[in-house]
Amino acid sequence: MSPLPIHPAVNHFPVVASFLSACCIVRAAFRPQPERSEWVRRGLFLLGVALVSLPVVIWSGRIWAATMGIWPWSALLPPRQALDGVLRWHVLGAGISTGLVLLGLVLVRAFRRGRTGLWLVILVVLAAALATGITARLGGQMAYGEPNPEAGP
Repeated sequence: MSPLPIHPAVNHFPVVASFLSACCIVRAAFRPQPERSEWVRRGLFLLGVALVSLPVVIWSGRIWAATMGIWPWSALLPPRQALDGVLRWHVLGAGISTGLVLLGLVLVRAFRRGRTGLWLVILVVLAAALATGITARLGGQMAYGEPNPEAGP
């Protein structure tokens, strides 16, 4: 019996944190000025949770793919044919998500210092949540396959 991989257990942290962060930042835009900074602070905290958890998720996914023999340790990216190409898109999506989460974190801090507008922060944090969601969807597709609507319940 092989050990249970840690990747499926930890990958939910950056996904949920990025979505909740986006919710907080968008909510800040519709709150009165005195409450806005508190919602932005919550969004900043959740972006930090997403960013701190991403290295564990990336590391655990890399180890899982290597132990299954679908991504050699010597390769920077998985082979194009690995899992019908979905693994490569998943890895690229993880890189884009990480970059957007990091950019969102920088922009939230800049907003709190009065150096950027809230709408730019909203745009980037929503893009981070969307990219993270797409990456998670690709991971779910690899783990569970595509649903077959003809199979029924």
